[in-house]
Amino acid sequence: MNVKLRLLSAGVLFFAGQHITAQTAKKDTSSVKDIEGVVVTALGIKRAEKSLGYAASKVNSEELTQVANQNIVNSLSGKVAGLQVIASGGAPGQASRLVIRGGNKSLTNSNEPLYVIDGIPISNANDGNSNTVSGMASPNRVADINPEDIENVTVLKGSAGAVLYGNRGSNGVIVITTKSGKVRGNKPVITFTTRIGTDNALKLPEYQTVYAQGNNGVYAEGTSLSFGPKINGQMVTSTAAGAALGLGPQSVPLRVYDPRSVFFQTGITKENNISLAQNINNNSNVFFSAGHNSQTSIVPNQEYEKFNFRFNGSFKLTDRFSAGVNASYNRSWGNVPFAGQDGNNPIFSIFHVPVSWDLSGYGYERPDNGKQINFRGGSFDNPLWSVYKNSAKTTSNRFIMGVNLGYDLTDWLKLSYRVGNDYFTDNRVLFRDINTGGNPNGRLIFDDITREELTSTFMANINKNITDDLNLTVNLGQDYNVRKYRNSTITGTALVLPGVINTNNIKTFDPGFYYNSKRTLFGAFTDLTLGFKNYLYLNLVGRQEWSSTLPENNRSYFYPGGSLSFIFTDAFGISKNIMNYGKIRFGISRTARDASPYSIYNTYNKGIFADGFTAGITFPFMDLPGYTVANTLNNPNLKPEFTTEYEVGTDLRFLKDRVGLEFTYFKNLNTNGIIPLDISPASGASATIINSGKTSSNGIELIFRATPVKTTNFTWDVSFNFSRIRSLVEEIYPGVDKIYLGGFSGNPAIFAVKGERYGSIIGTKYARNDQGQILTDSNGYPMWKDGENLGYVEPDWTGGVSTSFKYKGVYLNALLDMRFGGYLYNGTEQLLDTYGVSKKTLNREEDYIFPGVNSTTGAQNNVSLKRNSTWYGNAYPNEEYVYKNNWVKLREISIGYSFKLPGIDYIRNVDIGLYGRNLFLWTKIPHVDPESSSFGTGNAQGVTRMAFPTTRSFGFSLKVQF
Repeated sequence: MNVKLRLLSAGVLFFAGQHITAQTAKKDTSSVKDIEGVVVTALGIKRAEKSLGYAASKVNSEELTQVANQNIVNSLSGKVAGLQVIASGGAPGQASRLVIRGGNKSLTNSNEPLYVIDGIPISNANDGNSNTVSGMASPNRVADINPEDIENVTVLKGSAGAVLYGNRGSNGVIVITTKSGKVRGNKPVITFTTRIGTDNALKLPEYQTVYAQGNNGVYAEGTSLSFGPKINGQMVTSTAAGAALGLGPQSVPLRVYDPRSVFFQTGITKENNISLAQNINNNSNVFFSAGHNSQTSIVPNQEYEKFNFRFNGSFKLTDRFSAGVNASYNRSWGNVPFAGQDGNNPIFSIFHVPVSWDLSGYGYERPDNGKQINFRGGSFDNPLWSVYKNSAKTTSNRFIMGVNLGYDLTDWLKLSYRVGNDYFTDNRVLFRDINTGGNPNGRLIFDDITREELTSTFMANINKNITDDLNLTVNLGQDYNVRKYRNSTITGTALVLPGVINTNNIKTFDPGFYYNSKRTLFGAFTDLTLGFKNYLYLNLVGRQEWSSTLPENNRSYFYPGGSLSFIFTDAFGISKNIMNYGKIRFGISRTARDASPYSIYNTYNKGIFADGFTAGITFPFMDLPGYTVANTLNNPNLKPEFTTEYEVGTDLRFLKDRVGLEFTYFKNLNTNGIIPLDISPASGASATIINSGKTSSNGIELIFRATPVKTTNFTWDVSFNFSRIRSLVEEIYPGVDKIYLGGFSGNPAIFAVKGERYGSIIGTKYARNDQGQILTDSNGYPMWKDGENLGYVEPDWTGGVSTSFKYKGVYLNALLDMRFGGYLYNGTEQLLDTYGVSKKTLNREEDYIFPGVNSTTGAQNNVSLKRNSTWYGNAYPNEEYVYKNNWVKLREISIGYSFKLPGIDYIRNVDIGLYGRNLFLWTKIPHVDPESSSFGTGNAQGVTRMAFPTTRSFGFSLKVQF
């Protein structure tokens, strides 16, 4: 079949007779690429890169899969300027946060981008994990996607490129294109990939090994403190040693153990994928894949596993009519860790187990009565009890399906229709066995979540040459989006039998919970591009949107956008021997964000009334229903949030693309924020929702690429990306200087503060006099001030450096990822000091005078004291543990050999390799990897406190193509 390729002036690709893109062979010949310089933009529209008036970055499959990673979000880290990835930790299935250009457009609502796969918007929800102060570490749902199925990822950074997606694209868009099945020739291509790797903790705290459990130099079990006697083999009475035998207290010698080495283990990751790609009758193609991925944790008895199946098909049914289908099924399940400050979080416990505690010898359960053997009291468990007796299990099933139809009315008018549905369930079971700390009678929660998103898009494309020099391309259309969410829980607060996870084992039920929401979004859009002589492109877009979550008078709103691209090397005929490509671009746009469901009407909760003396009344009572108005008064006059953004940039290429430079400057202004506001309880509620607040940000993005050496057999490529962003909280509300983003019930917490960069650590700080000297009290202890700003969390700049070497079939790839600036509260260090397990506390027996001045007399402090448990528990404010958040990581390295087996024609190619991820970390922050976030994927960042350690991975990969 003959296929004609036309590259029209407006930079949009069309084919006569078939809806496919032009093709060039990949290294492994399994599939074919789009023509170089073609970018998939909003609503699946493919544009020539030269016509874009805004920044868009593309990451190809090879870059995403060189190193094994279950979560595609993590695979983007360090590879795109202006994109920041923050991991919650290294637990299997644990979520990661991704933001574009700072992630600060909304004061309190989500700042994560929209994810689109093959033209279908999908959910990246990680319900219950946006602020992991407690609860389970749930995954973000984009991790369901198999990286081996992905052809490329395009990052639409600014709102100019995302206007057509409506308010869902206001924070930028991650456009994922999966493999289509296009191959060279008509023979099927079968690809098998397998990887196996090991995971270990990248960085663990450093511990003192001198002092035993206890306080004031006296040995004592049942305390979290390690301020006991020096360990020198003396005999002590141990309740735990006897409990391990089912006996009373025993006399044992005091020794040094290593609880961390007993607890942490080597995790194993296994991955197997197989795919088939084939052309059918030269005008259709199919792709099928199946994959299995399993990961055991560095913590005992925790794992995560998933199966993936995908079918993609593109069919030319007649000369004018084409159809395509993209369908995938994912099933994942696992036993994931409790997170944050939850008493069942094994990391919190293992991080402060005394070195005198024989974790393996004492075990965690008495053999005579099943009660817990714990090194401390209170709500925190023995870490072995946490992982072997308690569990947080999740099982998810996800279906994503899209159908697209195309019809060519004429050679310049084409119609297309796409409908897609994303449906998943997530069934969670949180089990705390009898005798668990904080839940001595046990606790069992069944938490069922269902999300569904339906998107329908109709579009007409007009592409016509007005003159020989002027081309007009217009896309007119409408889309319809419906999102549904259901959540129901059953909670039992007392169990009958230990170890039985069943509703029949629940003795006492808490009031159940059920939530159901539905939101609808309808939009009509126009996308017009004028192209002049293939070097000047003007793009104008507009979208009228109607949102069901806003009141009738405010639910319709319009936002426009425009961009200009000028390829001056073509316009002025500049010699291509030196500068072969030069472009100047400019874009401006306005986007919006609507409200959460049911923000405009007051809602009601089940009535629970107590008088302080009796158990009170819970409705329904005596078959009578009863409800109370929720604590938040909603607002029937809400309006959408708005963002106005502009950007200007240039793309330059020299020496036949051997050197390339891209530069972008952007600025945005965000107004009319939808925020909660505390109000007087006399109103009958504690908060209301209003439109208020203004934030802004500006920044630069720089990308440099070069090929210093290129010969017949050897190629060396290097690239560097850099991003610098400055945000500002300009207004919140008259009389309100800060608004809560997330944190602990005490100190510290993360706020948006007026006049500061977005995200400030608010906590305790040294009290100082006018000369800046720290004030002390009469006992020689430093004095504190509460509610102080300890620093902004936004980085000053981020960057990545990558390099690759290829010699014949041998290759080596490496990636450095870096962040500098902003501040981090190291809550792990503060707790290690408080508990007396850190090396810092070895100075406990020294006489010490704190360098400060007496708050009453102004004289230099001269009170000498010991830095014992009282000191470390009370002397240092949060300020003492706030650090500049500077770090550099050797994020990825891979080395391998790609070859063809001589004499075996049915094997097209073999690729074997070794890889590593998070191999080295350079930072001055003690005890922790500063990337591990205690607050999950929400807007509150800049805190790490007993978070799950990140992991260092090594592995082997094998890829065989038939």
